[in-house]
Parts: sequence; structure tokens; C-alpha cells
Amino acid sequence: MEKETSTKKTGDKIAVFVERLKNIGIEVKLTGNYPWVYIDSICGKRVTETFEGNHGFTLIFLPGRNDSPPSEFTDIGEIFKLIRKYTEQKNETFRFS
Repeated sequence: MEKETSTKKTGDKIAVFVERLKNIGIEVKLTGNYPWVYIDSICGKRVTETFEGNHGFTLIFLPGRNDSPPSEFTDIGEIFKLIRKYTEQKNETFRFS
């Protein structure tokens, strides 16, 4: 029996997060620079804010070792504030007067 590593468990957590957002019509693209995983764009709009990192808005940190515990999201409240901000900007472009 193969043992799941913490990196795989963290990757699964990220995949579920992205798929759930996709199911409600929010497309999120991520980029990585080990150990950081950044939110690169939301609904096609490039994210310019930084959070918990110097080069982007950090979604999660990948575990340092396979036997480390799986990682948690940096700050789920801040993540959803960012998502709301970028999805509201998207919706404003489609409003009619």
C-alpha cells in the first residue's frame, strides 16, 4: 500500500479549492515558486496584490518534506476578500445603465 505524502494531500486540497470555485463560475489560475503557491489570476484578471510573499498573493505554502503535515491555506478570509474583489470587478463590466 502506497502512503500519501503531505505534498500530495496539499495538492489535492488545492485542486478541490480550484474545482469548487470553477463550479460556481469563478476561474482561478495559480502559479508556483516552491514553496509558495500564488493566485495568478481570477476570472481572467491578473492579481496585483501581494500577501504572505514578495511576488504575489500566496494561497498556500507547500510542505517542506513529504513527512510534514499537509499545509493549510494562508488566510481563507483574505483569500475570499480577494476573490470577491476580482469577481465584482468582472461583473461591473457587464452592467447596463
